[in-house]
This record gives sequence, C-alpha cells and structure tokens, in this order.
Amino acid sequence: MSLAIAGMLYALGQVLFGRFEVKTPPARRLRKPVVFFGVTALLAAWVGDWALVWVLGAMGAGLGFHLTWCRLNRVHPLSAEPKERYYRLRGWSL
Repeated sequence: MSLAIAGMLYALGQVLFGRFEVKTPPARRLRKPVVFFGVTALLAAWVGDWALVWVLGAMGAGLGFHLTWCRLNRVHPLSAEPKERYYRLRGWSL
C-alpha cells in the first residue's frame, strides 16, 4: 500500500516539477527514485503503513525547499520561468 501511494505521489511530482530537471544527467534522475522507493520499501517491510510518514515527510520537505528556493531566486515554482535565470542558477546553457 505504501509503495502504491508513494508511486502515485512521485508521478504527480514528476508531472508538476519535471521541467526543473530538463538538463539533469540521466544517472542523477534515475538515482532519486531508486533511493526514494528503496527506502520506502524497506520501511514498509519494517513498520508497515507507517512508511507513509517517510513518504509524506520527504515530499513535504522537498516541496518546502523547492518553494523557498524558487522564491529566493525569483523563479516561478511551477513554470521555472524566467528560463534564462533558472538555467543560469543551475549552471546550464540555453
């Protein structure tokens, strides 16, 4: 149950925030879900549905960081605009 909920929330996050990872290397983009679902699976096996505390806590912390970072750097938190500023902050070329 915990893994299914984690998967749905992760997919929702990818739809909403995927544009922030456009030029991130594939290895880094793959590492994030492997670690997230690995920890979730271990916790689900160990403490059952209490693993949802990890899922919601990790995603809440990530969302809080994202919104704070975007606000401090004057980047829109859903559209990653202005793209020039966002790309410069990430060290990417246009």
